[in-house]
Amino acid sequence: MTKKILKQLDLPEYKQPLKGVVEFLDNLSYSAVKTKYNAKGNWDAVSIRGYSDDIGNILKPGVLKSDVKPAELRWTKLYEEPFLLPLKEILSHIPAEFERVRVMRLKAGTTIKKHTDKVDKEIKSGKIVRLHVPLRTSEHVHFYLWEGKKENHYNLDVGKYYYVDVSKPHAVHNKADFDRLHLVVDCFNNPRLENLMKQADELEDDICSPIGFWKSKKYIL
Repeated sequence: MTKKILKQLDLPEYKQPLKGVVEFLDNLSYSAVKTKYNAKGNWDAVSIRGYSDDIGNILKPGVLKSDVKPAELRWTKLYEEPFLLPLKEILSHIPAEFERVRVMRLKAGTTIKKHTDKVDKEIKSGKIVRLHVPLRTSEHVHFYLWEGKKENHYNLDVGKYYYVDVSKPHAVHNKADFDRLHLVVDCFNNPRLENLMKQADELEDDICSPIGFWKSKKYIL
């Protein structure tokens, strides 16, 4: 059985409208993701759970030369925000304790360049599992993951839970005319999560398409 590098988990899909959620999120001030692959600052985030009360403090102690001092994890004020109650419901279905929880935005017409997240040793070791739940996206948002030289292309759906092996090289092109929003949940791995991922490996893969990242020049910005 092959372990998939991106897989949809068998968790309850959130099917209610998210219009109020994304409108609220559109009016927040975001902090740029600190990486050389985001030189123009088009990829940014706000914190729902992290190492500070500040929703703009999206960093983790000891990662990417962060100056964030070690502290206890805590929920920010966004966790109790009435407009974001659907996010609490989405999180409630994940059978795990959470490390960081962020809403990550990729601005319309921009790119996250090919990179890995192996700088986070807890992700590299498997202690932390990263899940993505799209809040606003479209078929014009293209997610790419590489296994060696093999390139895989995905379009993800709103309200579904995806495990992404971010220790593998990946990139995103947002060719939509609006900002992409994902709820990105870092979970402490446990047997229940492992079982969900194993079940996903056993299912037929129907979310990967053969569109090429480098071959499809229209997706290069």
